Amino acid sequence: MYIQYIKQAWNLLRQEKLFSSIYIVGTGLSITMVMALSIIFYIRIADVYPETNRSRTLLAKSVNEVGGAMGNSSAPLSWQLIESCFRPLERSGATISVTVRNFNEDFFVQPEGSALQWPVTVKFVDDAFWKLFPFRFLDGQAFGRAEWESGVQTAVIASSLSRRLFGDDHAVGRYVSLNFHPYRVCGVAEDASFLTPRSYAQLWIPFTASSDDYRKDVWGDTGSLGRLEAYILAPSAGDVNRLREEAAENVRRYTSQYDPVKISMMGQPDVYWKSTFRYYSNEEPDFTRLLLTYGLIFFLLLAVPAVSLSGMTGSRIERRLAEMGIRRAFGATRGILMRQIVGENLVFTLLGGGLGLLLSYLLVVVGRNWIMEIGASTITVPPEGSSIFLSPSMLLNGTVFGIALAVCFLLNLFSAFVPAWKASRTAIVHSLNT
Repeated sequence: MYIQYIKQAWNLLRQEKLFSSIYIVGTGLSITMVMALSIIFYIRIADVYPETNRSRTLLAKSVNEVGGAMGNSSAPLSWQLIESCFRPLERSGATISVTVRNFNEDFFVQPEGSALQWPVTVKFVDDAFWKLFPFRFLDGQAFGRAEWESGVQTAVIASSLSRRLFGDDHAVGRYVSLNFHPYRVCGVAEDASFLTPRSYAQLWIPFTASSDDYRKDVWGDTGSLGRLEAYILAPSAGDVNRLREEAAENVRRYTSQYDPVKISMMGQPDVYWKSTFRYYSNEEPDFTRLLLTYGLIFFLLLAVPAVSLSGMTGSRIERRLAEMGIRRAFGATRGILMRQIVGENLVFTLLGGGLGLLLSYLLVVVGRNWIMEIGASTITVPPEGSSIFLSPSMLLNGTVFGIALAVCFLLNLFSAFVPAWKASRTAIVHSLNT
């Protein structure tokens, strides 16, 4: 039966080329924006290289302090807070990583034998960073616990910067001059994309090797404010909520000792996808409102074109009422007629969906420098030499294809159900008289 629907749709496609072309192109354009947004959010929250552990990662990046001599203050975390609230989670199997929040600091490398200085993106991390973000190494390896504790002047370098500085990926043992401080390269990692901001850098350095001791860089009345962010890697995705509850209890005990000063983590640590919507350090996002807002946007992107496509489908069915009447006269039920119309329309919708998916890929790839800022609180200008690329796993994956298929089914349902319902209930005599 369904094979017959496909054959019938193919015949209609050949007989009504102009109508079919307009319908397919219209469907494709309506699906393009939905799929472009879906791809953008997939890249932001899905497990993509090197952030392949997002689904089991918790993140705490700010704390708010109210009632002390400084009034209302908010900032990243201090080492003291992290050690008190999150380090105990290691007893439950979690991995804790601490990184430094850079506040618009400028870093430059000085190529050997050149008077030029190249701006680079630097991330100061600990040894556990490489467990949360399992980079692929092309040469050497990441620095370990011993190097981090001793503050050795060492660095992991991105392969693109290695080729730019040394001409190849074999930079282990060589030295990089960063702001006129030499760092010995211990490993060359495959580039991360600028679109994975939690892991992206061109140089990764132990924060104990910096001239600043970030563990002692604290302020506020309680010493809870600093320059650090904490990542919590759960043993499995099923342990995320349990660890989040343990962390919340640790935070409650920690903050209670500083009354009357009020310390708030504002619901942190967040699961990874929620952390992408935490734009401000002193305000907790209204996740329910965010979900409703984006849900409404997706609904309108589907519903508005569906109304137009429904009208086109209805006009086509009007021309086929005689055929419907004959089929009814020979015993076809209303359900059979509805399945036929919806099934035939699905073929056109799938063709339009394929076109829309290709157009959405084109839009995201061509506009990757700006389109990923959709939904962000601020515009981030990529530094010179940044790798803004989209890997095949970001675009070609089962989740994106599944979303595309679901969107096609929904659009087909919206645009074909009402015309099919009306046609199936038209009186046989009226259908034959047409």
